[in-house]
Amino acid sequence: MSRLVIDGSIGEGGGQIVRTALFMSSLLGVPIEIKNIRAKRDPKGLKKQHLGVVKALQYITNAYVEGAYEGSTHLIFEPKTLKSGAYRINLETAASVSLFFQTVLPLAFFVPKRFLIAVKGGTDVPNAPTVDWVQNVFLPHLEPLANRVSFRVIRRGFYPEGGGYVSLQVESRLQYHLFGVEEIKTYVRSLLKFDKTAQGTLKKIRGISVAHKFLQERKVAERQRLGVVEYLKERWNRKASVMNFYVDADSIGTSITLWLTDDRGNILGADSLGKKGKFAEIVGREAAQKLVEDWESGATVDRHLADHLIPILALAGGEIRVPQFTDHLRTNIEVVKHFLGDVFEIDETERVIRVK
Repeated sequence: MSRLVIDGSIGEGGGQIVRTALFMSSLLGVPIEIKNIRAKRDPKGLKKQHLGVVKALQYITNAYVEGAYEGSTHLIFEPKTLKSGAYRINLETAASVSLFFQTVLPLAFFVPKRFLIAVKGGTDVPNAPTVDWVQNVFLPHLEPLANRVSFRVIRRGFYPEGGGYVSLQVESRLQYHLFGVEEIKTYVRSLLKFDKTAQGTLKKIRGISVAHKFLQERKVAERQRLGVVEYLKERWNRKASVMNFYVDADSIGTSITLWLTDDRGNILGADSLGKKGKFAEIVGREAAQKLVEDWESGATVDRHLADHLIPILALAGGEIRVPQFTDHLRTNIEVVKHFLGDVFEIDETERVIRVK
């Protein structure tokens, strides 16, 4: 089979192109060649977090790989068959565990029998969703594809040291590997379809406020929660159930993650990170503000979830209403088109993305 060539400089030209292309390649068994990787970033080329994804997928698919080194702008990836088993990956420093799971989490549901992976890296770091967002917003949309899923945050990893540890175990509904686009689509659509054009009645707002144990005397986790509570009371006159946690970690850091659910099964989330000199109340307020903005836009998915669901939406069919069309979102759609053709119907006025 000839390789599918993908230009890594299209759209926003970032690492999302690599992650999505690797997911589609691994799932469909399509060899790929990615050129101009992260051409619009400084520095260009693959970073540790991208190499962690490549390494994991090389194990899982028994792939032939060329160009898998830091700074590489050209990658060849030729997958074989998805293999069940147990895997361990070290992303090093504070490379994002959450962005690693943007690729590996949905793929895990297509690995026959049982799949286990443990990942070391950053769980709550800049320029990526928190691991709590992955667990409470992204994962629930995929769970119908498995018999059982266990996602555990064993240790937190803040910037810059990282050192967080997360495990994922999936017991698949599949006993054998699926072959070909149509077989995969038929399977996915028997279990999953997105009917997310309209919001329902808001039910609950929940959250997790996390801070390093050294910040407990200053009540940082509680103050982050307070920022959420005050903002939601001011805007919606609503309460939120936010749990506070203090954790041990290699670096001092904080995060807060919120998510809401409605009676139509929609889940939207938002997060914010603390940093030195930033009031904890502001951290909480920022997360609440993002959640309110996305919900008040009429969206049925949040700004992060829109990106993450595009490859699955392309297979499952259905529709989602997004809060905005970001460069990330447009780019992800273009990458998926390379593999499946122009399956998307896009209504920018209504902010709806539909797949028949």
